[in-house]
Amino acid sequence: MKMVQYDRDFDIAKTIKIIEWLKAQLLADVSQLFSGMVEGSNRRSNEHIDTLANMIILIYLLGKKLGVSYDTLDVKVLNQLKLGMLETENDTDWLTDFSMLTRHLDKTRDLDRR
Repeated sequence: MKMVQYDRDFDIAKTIKIIEWLKAQLLADVSQLFSGMVEGSNRRSNEHIDTLANMIILIYLLGKKLGVSYDTLDVKVLNQLKLGMLETENDTDWLTDFSMLTRHLDKTRDLDRR
């Protein structure tokens, strides 16, 4: 019985350590992105794309460690976008962005189902 408790405690500690690492990486990427934006160099645009992609990956992994499945996160993002469209129906720029992102995510989900 004691061994089972030790394994469980070890798993919890390991998960906490991973969550803390993911949070630190996410903050480091946000900092890197903001610093790069201040510098404003066009040659850094690929770095911005890499950083943004890494942030999205980190968010999915963090969600998974917190017990949120990738599908659940996807559905929640789509719901938030739809809510955003309702709340910003008078702001055409935001409405367009939300609509385009919703279509993109819907299309991606449709491809995954095939």
